[in-house]
Amino acid sequence: MQIPYADDSLPSQKEYEPRSGSGRVVVLVSGQTGAANYTKVAEDIAAEGYYAVLVDGNDLWIKSGGGEDLLKGVIMRAQQSPHALTGKVGVIGFSRGGAPALTYAARMPDLVAAVVAHYPLTSFISDPAAFVAKIKVPTLILAGTADTYKNCCLIETARKLDEAAKAGLTPNPLEVFEYPGVEHGYSSNNSRRQDIASDALRRTVAYLRKNLDQR
Repeated sequence: MQIPYADDSLPSQKEYEPRSGSGRVVVLVSGQTGAANYTKVAEDIAAEGYYAVLVDGNDLWIKSGGGEDLLKGVIMRAQQSPHALTGKVGVIGFSRGGAPALTYAARMPDLVAAVVAHYPLTSFISDPAAFVAKIKVPTLILAGTADTYKNCCLIETARKLDEAAKAGLTPNPLEVFEYPGVEHGYSSNNSRRQDIASDALRRTVAYLRKNLDQR
């Protein structure tokens, strides 16, 4: 495989090896607060037997473009690691990192087997039906109904995406799960809702087991 960018031009990453030394690749894309605020969930994913690679979502969601190729490069670099088992990868995005997860990773069926987006940035989506129609990878959105953070990740948009997925003439691989009364950032290191963080991790791992482990 040829990486679209030279290794030294790709976003920096932090690796979390599974106890066995190797596992299926899962790329985690942080929110706006940076990768350092998502180390715990990366550690938790590695503890589940995956080779976890954590990158900063600010490096991938770029207004001037190029984020899709950068994410491909991150994925392909991870796949070449001696800690990576052969096969497609999983991508997990948080807040701002949920935007490239939904916009790029969910449209990469040749590279990605599963996408999970925790409270993803969706305010840029103007046509939910057209957006959902481009999703080609099993994709799960986890969203809090009380999330009003910067109006970036509103439950109303998640619901419109869900409705569009269900209204299509052909089955769409998008699912949405709601956490009633939950606000933004429950999966970050400084979350005050460890109960929700634990449940979100459980749902994320179950989704990876179902859609990634056998692909």
